[in-house]
Amino acid sequence: MKYLKTFENSEEEIEFGVTPEDIKYLFTDISDNGWKVDVRFLKKLFDFRRLSDNDSDLKFGLIPYIKVSISKPTPVEQRFNRSEWKEIQELNTYINSEEYKEIIEVVSLRLDELGLYINKQAPENRQFNILIYRKTDENYIKIIW
Repeated sequence: MKYLKTFENSEEEIEFGVTPEDIKYLFTDISDNGWKVDVRFLKKLFDFRRLSDNDSDLKFGLIPYIKVSISKPTPVEQRFNRSEWKEIQELNTYINSEEYKEIIEVVSLRLDELGLYINKQAPENRQFNILIYRKTDENYIKIIW
């Protein structure tokens, strides 16, 4: 199993130059405060026709990105008695705090050294998502948004 995991991560390392564990390490301060941090390497389908003058050619490609999700871990015994509204309010309070902003500032500087950048931060249900892209894909991402 050890070798299988290495094989699965090798593609991610080639695309980004980092592993999910490296990215999770950048968010250690958040997880130390009791928040759950999940890192996923994903790809987004992109229509490259927007970049060319010839609209008749279909040209699609995948742009890799990293999705970091921050949420409050819930103990098993509280799963059915939890208040979704309270969890959302607690997450919003933390996201708007100075401590969180300082952590994100430091993470941004470290990502910059790795050739990555934070593109979007947005709440989604009971979690907060941070999307990280490669700087080489920055021109494509500006067109999408």
